[in-house]
Amino acid sequence: MNRSYLAFPFSLGLVVALSCGGDDLPGASAGSGGTDTDTGGLCLVGSQGCGCTSGGACDPGLMCEMGSCVPLDPLGDGDGDPADTGEDSNSGDGDGDPGDGDGDGDGDPLPNCGDTVIDYADGEQCDDGNADDGDGCSATCQVEVGGNCGDGNLEGGNAEECDDGNTQAGDGCSANCQLEPLGQTCGDDMLDPSEVCDDGNLANGDSCNPTCNLGNTTSLFAGGVGAPGLLDGVGASARFGDVANLAISNDKLWVSDGANNCIRQIDIVSGAVTTIAGDGAGGNSGDLDSAVGLSARFGGPGAITTDGTTLWVADGANRKIKAVNLTPPYAVTTVAGTGNQANVDGVGLAAEFFELRALTYYAGHVYLLDGTVAVLRSFDVQSGAVTTIAGQPNNPGIADGVGNQAQFLSPRYIASDNSGMLYIADTNGYHIRSYNVGTAYVGTFAGNGMPGYADGVGQNASIHRPRGMTSDGTSIYFTEFDQHTIRQGVLASGSITTLVGQHCDGAMNCPPGYAEGVGTQARLGSPFDVVFHYPSNSLFFFDGANNVVRRVQ
Repeated sequence: MNRSYLAFPFSLGLVVALSCGGDDLPGASAGSGGTDTDTGGLCLVGSQGCGCTSGGACDPGLMCEMGSCVPLDPLGDGDGDPADTGEDSNSGDGDGDPGDGDGDGDGDPLPNCGDTVIDYADGEQCDDGNADDGDGCSATCQVEVGGNCGDGNLEGGNAEECDDGNTQAGDGCSANCQLEPLGQTCGDDMLDPSEVCDDGNLANGDSCNPTCNLGNTTSLFAGGVGAPGLLDGVGASARFGDVANLAISNDKLWVSDGANNCIRQIDIVSGAVTTIAGDGAGGNSGDLDSAVGLSARFGGPGAITTDGTTLWVADGANRKIKAVNLTPPYAVTTVAGTGNQANVDGVGLAAEFFELRALTYYAGHVYLLDGTVAVLRSFDVQSGAVTTIAGQPNNPGIADGVGNQAQFLSPRYIASDNSGMLYIADTNGYHIRSYNVGTAYVGTFAGNGMPGYADGVGQNASIHRPRGMTSDGTSIYFTEFDQHTIRQGVLASGSITTLVGQHCDGAMNCPPGYAEGVGTQARLGSPFDVVFHYPSNSLFFFDGANNVVRRVQ
């Protein structure tokens, strides 16, 4: 799935032992705006660590952050400031300025920096729970990047999310090469420098999305509509199978063409499609590493992700993770997995996977979902260690919590928002779940757990078997494969709306279609995966029933 480029130290030492439910914990009642769901150990709505909807009620002393109730004063000093120093410490002063109240943005601490919760609205880019510099997340909760920021070359390995050739803030790419929040002035009917459109409203599905960074117009990018095959070429002259996953970096779009057992490259400027690894002649399956990509063999390659120099591939039938060097001749190497079908942690080739379903790169780790086993795992790209980090192996369910206290029902697709949060499509659980890499806490971002289709905020939205996901740092975008739509979830508000496509109110027999158009006037056919491309303000998605890659701008 989509790559992300934020340096964030992965450490289970940051785990916060949250618990909720049971008679010994405070819970919301109908009178407090929540629902008393205490059934002897289940999560109480409104309690610490329990799910909530943005703007919804939490118990006294708690606030709703990223779908769960957390303390108003994380360090317990009672004054709402981020540190108990016995003095004001020039933060938490309540005036809305980032730090000392002078509003100059000169590196002052942000109001809640250091509480492990990433506060987007306050300007935090990361939050690792400490006030240290030099660990990837600064004492002011800004991402620490390499020295080449501003040279115009995107370097994911050095924690850059974007690089527009300057270190100027306010142009969509910050001074430390991070994507800047979108939509802050969206809906005022005035086109600001960071906006690509502004139609005077915050509705979606029309000619401008709620964050004013997409005009919601679809177009054919590569492939022949309804013409499956395996053929390199430019734009519409190329051919793809009917199952494909996407990743993106700099000026290249990468396609895992599962039906043809190969990896394809698309030049975003020219639209030229080239097969770089796997059997480019006949689509033959197999299991073979090679110093030359086209001599390698895959067995139903699925999810892919990249840091800009390496493409990691979930080689489905072979139950291995393979790495493709993105410098010609595109060497392919197995980096994890024995090939046996099991759920076993280990280093490199000693690890075992049951069903590799999704990958996303983040800060030196490839995060992956072992779908049938219902767990989230990580692969350390330096050490090769594979570790199960959340969920209960072979014990599916829907439960929020820290690490193995949590449960997933059918985790299938994943994306990072570039801030330390991962988002997981719990497909048959009809939810979008969240995972904080700093605290290991699994929450529920959206969905009511029932099949259907309805836009709304958080758990008031109905999510119908979500699949591929990506993020622009402000929102997540995900495909509704059976409903033939792409939807947008704004991270700060939890609002879920339909971006493009026409749905069938959750009916399973929703017919696919094909029509280019604007927003909900466009017709899609089983959109499989989606990625966001910052330089062109575009979404690219693979439209499975139509065998094509399409674009939203």
